[in-house]
Amino acid sequence: MGQSHNTTMTPTRVLFNEKGDNGLVLCDKYIPSELLVEIFCNSNLKTLLNCQLVCQRWKMLIQSYVWPKKVEMTLGKPFPRGKNIPWGVFYLICKKKPFERNLIKNHSGGDGVGRHWQIISQGGDQWAIENPPQGVPELPMTESVFEGKQNCFVTSYHFCFKTQQIDLIDEGFTPYVLDVLQPPIEVSEWYSCRWDCPAVYECQVRLLRDGMPLHPSFSSVDVFQLHDNLEGEKQNKWFRASHVFENYGTGVRKINFCHGGIDRSFWAGHYGSKMAGACVYVRVPPVQYTQDDLDTPPILDE
Repeated sequence: MGQSHNTTMTPTRVLFNEKGDNGLVLCDKYIPSELLVEIFCNSNLKTLLNCQLVCQRWKMLIQSYVWPKKVEMTLGKPFPRGKNIPWGVFYLICKKKPFERNLIKNHSGGDGVGRHWQIISQGGDQWAIENPPQGVPELPMTESVFEGKQNCFVTSYHFCFKTQQIDLIDEGFTPYVLDVLQPPIEVSEWYSCRWDCPAVYECQVRLLRDGMPLHPSFSSVDVFQLHDNLEGEKQNKWFRASHVFENYGTGVRKINFCHGGIDRSFWAGHYGSKMAGACVYVRVPPVQYTQDDLDTPPILDE
């Protein structure tokens, strides 16, 4: 009996040729890479994710050039580029827009005392909201954070403290951005006390590692602390506490913002320190291009 043979031919895999027209001819029309890139840069995120799957050329164009360009269009300023930056980093920045926005929620009490804040202590007559602030000048309306409103938190005759924790991963920052690029983290808040009652203001901001069940002081990567006795010439004025964290090393995943105070005359009511406009901004990291970053991607250099 004769033996049967399988004569089905296995197709030979064709390697991608950067010099070819694959991915550049649509409906018998040739589209230059430069024009294709412009089309991609003005497409929405879902479309770009789908286009990456069409062919090797489109994938290379989008991941090596379009995503970085899309980020710069989103931010309105240059952003670090490099062959080692995963394209998913750029995608997440475009999707969640984590840079250059205030990550503190309910920064001045417009949503009430406890909304987005965890109360640690509220001695005396407890935390309160004032609108407008009593016994002090108006908040500086030149500051955009206030959005034209005159809300502030105010403390009492025993210590009042509260805290808010920010999860940077949830906000849209990837471990690569936090550990490798280490963007500057700027924190600030306005504070004051009445003309007729001295007070104490305290602020503590900690950069925290993730997955540490211990007290924040044990899991801190870096910390900013301010203790200010407001008396005499310091009364009846608004001050701005601020600090920029830079070169903080690897491991930062969360930020803990804690503030509070007390009045120093121990008067019933709300004569303690006042605070408003708490801010945590992650700034776009400085750009230091190498020649490799400035060179035109080979796929566009035709």
